[in-house]
Amino acid sequence: MTVTASNTLNPPVEVRRGPRWIKRRVQTLDPQRDYTEIVKLGSLFHVNDFVLDWAFTTIMCRATNGHSAVAINREGTGKLVTTAGNRFDDTTDHFLVWNEFGPDAPETKRSVDIINALHAKYQKLYPSAFDDLPLWVYVIAWEVAGLSILAEDYLGLPKLDPKQREARAVWGRKLAESFTYIDGGPLSDVMPHLETFEDFVAFVHEYESQPWVPDANTKACHQAVLDKYAQRNKRLPRPLTDALVTTFWHDGQFECNGIERPSPFWRAAAKNYMRAVLIGTQLKPSPKESAVEKMLREAREQNKRLGPIMRSSIRASAAADETPATSSAGCPMGFGMVDDETTEKESGA
Repeated sequence: MTVTASNTLNPPVEVRRGPRWIKRRVQTLDPQRDYTEIVKLGSLFHVNDFVLDWAFTTIMCRATNGHSAVAINREGTGKLVTTAGNRFDDTTDHFLVWNEFGPDAPETKRSVDIINALHAKYQKLYPSAFDDLPLWVYVIAWEVAGLSILAEDYLGLPKLDPKQREARAVWGRKLAESFTYIDGGPLSDVMPHLETFEDFVAFVHEYESQPWVPDANTKACHQAVLDKYAQRNKRLPRPLTDALVTTFWHDGQFECNGIERPSPFWRAAAKNYMRAVLIGTQLKPSPKESAVEKMLREAREQNKRLGPIMRSSIRASAAADETPATSSAGCPMGFGMVDDETTEKESGA
């Protein structure tokens, strides 16, 4: 099992007993105080690689919708369009770190330091991709509420319970404190006040409802995601893998990327498939370890090398006074990344 920055397992191993121990544990927690643990329990235990890849497609195709996509495509040289597999893994590792350790942990702060450095680098080259404050807030809001929106609005699944909603709102506000906006200050100082989970949901809907115009960079980025997602799920027919992504796009994404909407048949198939996957994972007995705990355990037992984001973030708790990596890989904000050679050098690998 992995440990948190305070060298204690979160939650403790003694509470991880019984087929429904997660539900029982959440009932004992305070969302204002225990937001990190509640978010972890709700997001990292009942997941698998397929769900994580699907979650990546939802945020990446939203964060790169519109003028921000120019900093990702970078005239066809961006990592998302050249080595998209690495981008899937690196960006997912950022999300895993945040959800495992929480916004206050050194692991998360290292992860966000990497992203802040990427933003500083590419802001100089693509300033117009960074001057949209609502996009910054939207990415945070999507991380707080996005998958819940898809589950409720697209799949008809139940809402998160009140404790999880309250905890995710606190968690999101805390996470925003570590992001550096273009003025050099914390993102939390300039973003609108989003107090409740419902505030984050409302912001997502408001942002997505704005007018959108066709954009070639957006199309290049979204097509790269579709192609790589299909490659990572070769056992499924291509129309289904495309529909598993495009079925969950809002109207503005189609307006911006010009990609064809899924047919009614494949749209229904995609919804039924994801509904079965998500319900199936929840019906299983509560796992005894999170996705990150499992990843770290297998890395130790099998002497497997962690990806650069996870590796650099984990090191942060053991060497908090070490100079943060100034670049690594996949930026969840959707703005860019540094090449692999730089990643290896600056992460100390």
